[in-house]
Amino acid sequence: IDSHIGAASSIYTANSARNAVMMMAAQSRHHATGKSGASSSAVTASVPPPILLSQSNHLGNAATQSHQQPRPPPSPLLDLLTTPTLSDAADPSSALAFLTCTLNSTNQILHPCILVALFRNPTHPHLSDADGTISWNPNRELTPLPRFYADGAAKPEAGRLITAIAGGEMYFVIDALERLMCPRGYDPITALHGGEPVGRRVMNFLGNSPHDLGERSGLTDFVLRREWRRMFGGVEDEENDYPTSSNATNNSNASNDRQQAYGAKPNLIRREGLLSKLMSYGLSHNARLNAVLSPCIVVQPSQQYKFESSFNTASATNANDNDNNNNNNNKTLEEGTILIKPDTSTRFFSDDLQHGLCIYLGLAELLGFDLERDMKVTLYVVRRLQRWMGKEFVLPDSRDDHHANANGKGAGKVKLVAHAKDVAETSAPQAFGVETIGDLKRFLELDVFGERRTERAEGCLMQSGLISKL
Repeated sequence: IDSHIGAASSIYTANSARNAVMMMAAQSRHHATGKSGASSSAVTASVPPPILLSQSNHLGNAATQSHQQPRPPPSPLLDLLTTPTLSDAADPSSALAFLTCTLNSTNQILHPCILVALFRNPTHPHLSDADGTISWNPNRELTPLPRFYADGAAKPEAGRLITAIAGGEMYFVIDALERLMCPRGYDPITALHGGEPVGRRVMNFLGNSPHDLGERSGLTDFVLRREWRRMFGGVEDEENDYPTSSNATNNSNASNDRQQAYGAKPNLIRREGLLSKLMSYGLSHNARLNAVLSPCIVVQPSQQYKFESSFNTASATNANDNDNNNNNNNKTLEEGTILIKPDTSTRFFSDDLQHGLCIYLGLAELLGFDLERDMKVTLYVVRRLQRWMGKEFVLPDSRDDHHANANGKGAGKVKLVAHAKDVAETSAPQAFGVETIGDLKRFLELDVFGERRTERAEGCLMQSGLISKL
């Protein structure tokens, strides 16, 4: 034990995860040698790999160094793990690797879109708009509750929403971020777009890769020009470069022409209708996911019938009238029908909305997108689901700054994410005080294995209401 403590004291110069891997490899080799019958002195006096030793350990005469314990023999696997690569030089703090994993997850897009499509009541739209309440007949449908993928993803709306976000709006954000933060030719995020290889090849073949969508929409060019001007040319004419929906009516015809050149436009995704149908069919016929039930709560029929009567009958002024109306509603519903609504406490909401789609909206706002135009489908999904949850992760209305002032954010240009009341409960960059590209770069450079920027790290993290509660 003492020898291990002494070895641990000499690794104060470790500055990356690779060094920790080397340390574990050396320790494992020494333990394996001990089990095979080597001398106890050779086992207990484990020496850290050379890269972990301080510079002072390499000083001294040759006689002193000759008495040091032998180092582990060469290993091809260890050499591979410890060989610096171009990626290490381009991304020393793994910021791009973090973005690659975060932005290419699929559930954060699939689940919210399916929830919106599944919990829609065409007969009583006011019920589903308020809290997602729908009717379900287990006897007719042969399942106690709706199947999330087999029933939800089969709805055409689910395929349309998923395709619009995963094949369009998400790609606007990915391409712009990658062009801003990656060396030219180094595309780690778009190399894994879509999260799986088959769909990625189809999208690339159709000309729907993130680079294609970023170029056709003009948003990547807008973001690069905007950031260049921020760094070198000032920001006084920023609004004129990309007029948003709130100030478009006040601009000249030339500005309106520029506005049409930038942003999401109809038919931007090639073969969008076909891709939507394939998405719905593939998810609803997936054998592995077919039996997954939807996250929902059964509403008591008596309560729900009374709730419906308040909408359908204006003459219910006493208890007897209410009872008669409820009996009439009972007769109109098919026998065995139950009323259900989504369970907003499940991870389908708390994970995929707050720590999924809200991140995309936050990044898009940080990049300068007009969310009402460029991220309108994502914004629609988040607004609908947050209403069921009783939260405000994005402003419900962007026409004025009433909500921003009510939330104590102050007047000025409306920011749908930064000015939202409950943004601190999300993982959007604005929840951590990150509102510019420069802020994002500095935040992603935080490295627990490298430079210790404790004060700045804690300052950013504690701005999040979620982190500050831990």
